[in-house]
Amino acid sequence: MDSLILCGGFATRLEPITLFVPKPLLPIRGKPIVDYILENVSRNGVERIVISTNKKFADQFMYWKTHREAVNGLHNRIEMVIEPTMHNGEKYGAIRGINHAIEKAHFGNDLLIIAGDNFYDFDLSALIRHFNATRRPTIAVYDVGSLEQAKRFGVVTVRGSRVVGFQEKPESPQSTLISTGIYIFPRETLKRFKEYLYDKNNPDAPGYFIQWLISKTELDAVTYTGTWFDVGTLETYRKVFEMHLSRS
Repeated sequence: MDSLILCGGFATRLEPITLFVPKPLLPIRGKPIVDYILENVSRNGVERIVISTNKKFADQFMYWKTHREAVNGLHNRIEMVIEPTMHNGEKYGAIRGINHAIEKAHFGNDLLIIAGDNFYDFDLSALIRHFNATRRPTIAVYDVGSLEQAKRFGVVTVRGSRVVGFQEKPESPQSTLISTGIYIFPRETLKRFKEYLYDKNNPDAPGYFIQWLISKTELDAVTYTGTWFDVGTLETYRKVFEMHLSRS
């Protein structure tokens, strides 16, 4: 299995911090957010790790990559794919960015995709085991426990483990289960990203792709408990930072 960590956004809601530092490299308890993702991916036996970012922050990620490989003994296992974008007006959007990475990195295996602003304390082994058993596209979901809070995310409706509905940031959520931005796709499904974009669908939020994919094939979900945050705003970043500061 290969992995792709999405770090191509410009995180305008976190400005002015992210005018100079990309969101996945913001520190929490002495480590960048992306380090926690990398450690989780590595201990689950994923051999190939690809970081997708933009041209503006490419040098910062290259510096981070060199340091991580030296400290973690990864020996050049981290690869980089660079989107030729310098500001938010040029951004690819998540789905176009994923398709760009698929084409540039030439993924030939099943693909674990993780949004680079994910901060969580659960392990991905259950997601990987489920995928290996079913060979269906599988997404990690989390119960935020509030319909009001669910409005901010992609909302998932499941029956058993099967995904039967998906709403991207709905006004009236049908569930409190939300997509965490963590997915596994079989290698034969990767061509669907290009097909989706060819049909002139929304290139940005991954939820729109999931909505579209449900009509094409069966999808599964694995529900996680524990701690999960989408570090998308200054308020959320402050909350996560202070929570971990109190534990130190």
